[in-house]
Amino acid sequence: MYPIPSPEESIRRLGGDQSGLLSSARREGTSTTGPLHETFQTLAFSQEEQEREAADLLEREIWAVTRIMAVSTPIWNQNPSPVLSFSLGHLSEPAPYRLELSRFAHLRTLRSPSPGEQALIASDTPCWARVAPNLERHLAGYSDALACSYVPIPVAEAVKLLGLGRIMTQIEAATQSAGQAVLNEARAQEDRRARLMAVERMLGCESNPDTDPDMPVRAQLALALLGKGRLAALAPNAACLGLAAGVLCFLAGFAQALIVLLLGVALMAAWALYVLHTSNG
Repeated sequence: MYPIPSPEESIRRLGGDQSGLLSSARREGTSTTGPLHETFQTLAFSQEEQEREAADLLEREIWAVTRIMAVSTPIWNQNPSPVLSFSLGHLSEPAPYRLELSRFAHLRTLRSPSPGEQALIASDTPCWARVAPNLERHLAGYSDALACSYVPIPVAEAVKLLGLGRIMTQIEAATQSAGQAVLNEARAQEDRRARLMAVERMLGCESNPDTDPDMPVRAQLALALLGKGRLAALAPNAACLGLAAGVLCFLAGFAQALIVLLLGVALMAAWALYVLHTSNG
């Protein structure tokens, strides 16, 4: 992981003492040839340092977006898969194409996809593509997303064109939408469970699913996320562990936090297995 420089280190990268650069910006000390020459040297040096810093920031942003795309599978498993669209240019002068981030499963219905489109369709991970209207497909009867052509582009090009801020805004919105969908499904299942239990009581076949030893492990873990069942303590313990790991990462470093996190996960897994084994026995 790339280290984040401190403010002092950033100042040193930009030339240490910024008094010369500040004086240049305020046009101070430029009445004689000597100070003017020094001002030009200060400007040239500061511009070189800023270019190096900009290149370093861009490299780290590309790395960050690549990593996020690699671990963001849950938000792309919703049906239909989300398509993050980014317009380019201005409203008065729109660009001839836009950028999209998706898994492009919807392109499978195209009759003759290009080699680049075939690569997008075959990818199991989200990809970037340059999207432009395709007149031939429109005349052939395609509409909406299928009436366009798609050209894969690397992550670096997308980050250069859009910037990290715009990309993260839409990824965060998609993450919130996926989380809300999962929460709605959990609530719907809880309502179904409550109605089923009421019907079972009317039939004289009452059961307590929270303590049913024959309940599948997945169902028991789902109840644990809702704070119910024999593993109800699992959710708050996991939250405390994550908070402690975050604080330790801030104070001691990523390696120590990772060790503590893995150890805590192993202990919670052992406890959960012990509870399940004890109840089944």
